[in-house]
This record gives sequence, structure tokens and C-alpha cells, in this order.
Amino acid sequence: MSTTIAETPISIPDGILAAIPFQNRLDVAKEIFQVQLVNGTSELVDVVAVQLVWDGLTTPVAYRENRLEAGARIDYPVSLASANCSGDGTLATMPNPQSAVVKATVRDGRVIDVPVYDVLHFARKLYLDDCERQLINTQVEIQFADLHEVTIEGRPATEGVLRLTRRQSSDTIIVKFISNTINFTFVPIASENGSVATLQADKPTVEVPIRFIEGRCDAHALSESSQPFKFYAVLDLGDGIERSLATLPAIVDQAPMRHRVETACEILGKNGFVGEQSP
Repeated sequence: MSTTIAETPISIPDGILAAIPFQNRLDVAKEIFQVQLVNGTSELVDVVAVQLVWDGLTTPVAYRENRLEAGARIDYPVSLASANCSGDGTLATMPNPQSAVVKATVRDGRVIDVPVYDVLHFARKLYLDDCERQLINTQVEIQFADLHEVTIEGRPATEGVLRLTRRQSSDTIIVKFISNTINFTFVPIASENGSVATLQADKPTVEVPIRFIEGRCDAHALSESSQPFKFYAVLDLGDGIERSLATLPAIVDQAPMRHRVETACEILGKNGFVGEQSP
């Protein structure tokens, strides 16, 4: 759900030990993010474990031993965790990220409460995105189902259905769009009024036919894509608000889908490096 937010710059005071949460591109597929400890003091801090603790989201303890010298910055990877959604799970009722701390365990066993400065508004994004995910999942289940191989224009592709199953919602639910990934192009076979699927208010479930064909075929895309199966569904739960949900094929379907794409790219002669593919 898009929200217009007036950004207020966040700065870290001099002379303190502080924490900044953020995420690298490759962290996403690993379901982790980073807590950067910034040592603005004149003392060495011998860290052995960290944990982000916030009313909005608390991570498991992450064990990593690093001697944080005075003036240094070190990133500590921590696992993602579900948000503790407050109120309606929106910005208006979100716990203040400035109340968050990173509990840093040091070598002698002491635990230091390190104040969090959400400079990149990453903690806020984690919370809002996960509360949106939780809301959608209470209303409807979205699945790629019955995935199987077909032949399209002489090369393999994957077909199946997009299945919507009602949960708590009593409204009409519309899936307006599903994104492509680098490796796959999503194709709705029978779109309805420009949308991918509609679950009418009086129906418990609906299935619509779908297809996945190859996306980028170059060697870099095939080998380096970190999230080939993470498709995003944009949907309306019946309140006129567009929300997005990451939707993945079942694990058992992913290897066969990848094999079909690689075979199709080979048949097309486009699986070399950029600029070297066959005409």
C-alpha cells in the first residue's frame, strides 16, 4: 500500500554507540538484514551477539564476535522476524522506531542497550510491509497451483492456475496484476476486465489459468538472479486500496520451473552473455 510520508532527517549524535538497521540486495533472498553498530565513543566494544528489540518487531539473538574499535562501523546480520502489528498496522499506529534498541552482548557478559537510529527508515518499512502481509493473509490465500509443463512454440513453459481462497473477507477481492521476475514472465491466460483474477463476494474460491515463460535468458540473469521465484501480486481486498503480496510457487515446483526456463532459453539460443546471443 503506497503511503506518502513527510521524511524527517535522522542524525546520530556524536560520541555515542548507535545502531542503524538496513538491508543489502543479497540479504533479501537470505531473509536477513543488517544491524550496523557505529562506535562514536573512544572505547573498544567487544561484541559477541546482537538483537533488535522494538515494540514493532523483535529479532532472534544473532551471535557474531567482532571487536568494534573506537570510530569503527561493523554490520551484524540478523534474521527477519514477523512484525507485532499495532492497531490497524499502518504508520498511524506504528510504535515509534526511536524507542527501539539493539541489545549488544559484550565479551564480559554485559548487555548494552544501543539506541537505534532508523536513518534509512528501514525498520519502518519492515514493519509496514509485514503488517500488510499479515492483513492480506487473514483475508485471502493466494496460491500458484497445479503447475505443470506445456510446450509453447516448440519450447517448454509452465502452466497452472492462480487460486484465491477466501478466509475472513466477505468482499470481492481482485488481483489486478502479478509482476514478472528477472527469470520468468508471468502471463494471465484469461484476464477479466484487465485484471488477473476476481473472487466474487459470494464465492469461497476461484481459479484462473496462468502461464510462466522465460524472462531474461542471458547467462548473467540465469546464474545471478537472487529472487527468481518472488512474484508480487497487486490486489484490492474490496476497500479500493491497492496492496502487494510476495507470492512464490511451492518449493517442489521451483526446480522444474527453472529447468524449463533454462531449456527454453537454450532452444532460443539466448543463454549466452549479453551481446553474444545467436540472432
